Amino acid sequence: MSARKPLFSVIAAAALAMLAACSTNTAQGVRQDAQLVKEKAVEVKDKVVDKAIEVKDVVVDKSIEVKDKAVEGGKAAGQAIGSGLEKAGDAVKGATN
Repeated sequence: MSARKPLFSVIAAAALAMLAACSTNTAQGVRQDAQLVKEKAVEVKDKVVDKAIEVKDVVVDKSIEVKDKAVEGGKAAGQAIGSGLEKAGDAVKGATN
């Protein structure tokens, strides 16, 4: 048994060394994974910001289009009212003459 004791000590020392190496590699791996996650988060944030800007541009363009149509509709309504008033005025003139 005493002959096996040094062998067990060597095996135990080797196992501890491997375990220490694994924990170092694991810590390094966790740091690398954290960096990758951080880079991916920045990439996703940039895509979200770009998409939000696209949506904002579409909304602004659509709002301008709707405003322009409303202005055109208001002008047409104003012209129709003006024309109606002009015809009413002509009718009143015709009735009083």
